[in-house]
Amino acid sequence: MPGRYLMVVPVPAYPVRPGVCAIESAFAAHLRLLRSLLGPVAVELVVAGPELSAEDYQKQRHQLAELDAAVDGIRFRSMFPLATGRLGYWRRFGGILKALSEEVERADIVHAGCSSIYRPFEFAALLLGKRHDKITISVSDIDNRATPRMQRAIGAWGWREYVWTKAVHSTWSHLQQQYAVRNFSLVLLKGLSYANDYGAQRSNVRFFLDSAFGGEHVIGAEKLAHKLEYLRANRGPVRVVYFGRLVAYKGVDRMLQAVRVALDCGAQISFRIIGDGPCREQLVQLRDELGLGSAVEFVGAVPYGPGLFDMLYASDLLLAAPLSEDTPRSALDAAAAAIPLVAFDTSYYKDLQALGAAVHVSPWPDAEALGRNLAAVATNREALARDVERALLFARDNTQEIWLNRRIEWTKTAAAQHPEG
Repeated sequence: MPGRYLMVVPVPAYPVRPGVCAIESAFAAHLRLLRSLLGPVAVELVVAGPELSAEDYQKQRHQLAELDAAVDGIRFRSMFPLATGRLGYWRRFGGILKALSEEVERADIVHAGCSSIYRPFEFAALLLGKRHDKITISVSDIDNRATPRMQRAIGAWGWREYVWTKAVHSTWSHLQQQYAVRNFSLVLLKGLSYANDYGAQRSNVRFFLDSAFGGEHVIGAEKLAHKLEYLRANRGPVRVVYFGRLVAYKGVDRMLQAVRVALDCGAQISFRIIGDGPCREQLVQLRDELGLGSAVEFVGAVPYGPGLFDMLYASDLLLAAPLSEDTPRSALDAAAAAIPLVAFDTSYYKDLQALGAAVHVSPWPDAEALGRNLAAVATNREALARDVERALLFARDNTQEIWLNRRIEWTKTAAAQHPEG
């Protein structure tokens, strides 16, 4: 049975001291659980990726968790500094390939995904794995095929960028996926249409959900009863929430506009924004311009864990308004807290709806339609309470443990079918 598992990802980490790295907290928890469930398949788990600068580490350390190779069995291998530019990356490319080759040769399983054309280190690891006859697992957690059209539609891209992306980047991604499904041991695609389009009739291609929440995060009976009683008794406003980075493509500006529309429609709602990022100041200004005042509360970034989930348990609806394709774990974490969604009808949210999640979709990228939808959902408290119960049922069927166990079974099947498995 294989024992060394190499994961090559674009998630940055910082080497705090020899054998110890700091990495995004939810991902750290995911890695610990993955290694535990893999058992002998991952006696050693190596994460290879970009390295955070000391300055960025200090800024982000409250969002990071430490992994100790001696305790957790998880080791970090730095590939290149995260701040490396395109030219600098290609100057380092020989050294990056050398480092990847060293880790691939030691590994039994190579887990990575498709790469940007400018920094092709993940897919390079899979090609090296194929060359060295390793078990190869390709994972793609976002279907970007519609992103050029979406960016053009909202005016974020001109024709030149649109045509360049379609002709070069989209073609590059398509060729990688075509190669992956034909040559790698296991291909995991986060998207129903994504998996159907590339994996039809291929047993090595699987659809997956990348849940971060575990069974311990699922809302308890007492908190659920309190939430349902709060909604059905109409004791206060419907508590709408967003949690994540405050960056332009998340569409938080559209959410604020939707909240304004919903309030104007007579909905009783409040809106809490949990997170931080470069758009915070601009969003605070927009809140004031829209006259939302005390109806909107900004909360800073909260580390993944009990503190965040306590805030979510006391929330009733999640807003999602991505301006490009996105597959945020927040939608699944919300389900764990028994929170239904009101979202734009991008492929991910339509997929969740098709899978039985409590999702209400509105035409992308219409903030006014999103607001009217929000008002309709928030006004019908009894239907919202039923959606809360439906969200919980969906969460119980889609915990991180459930999906990781599926992925581990698929991995073990791939290992057994491998010539040296």
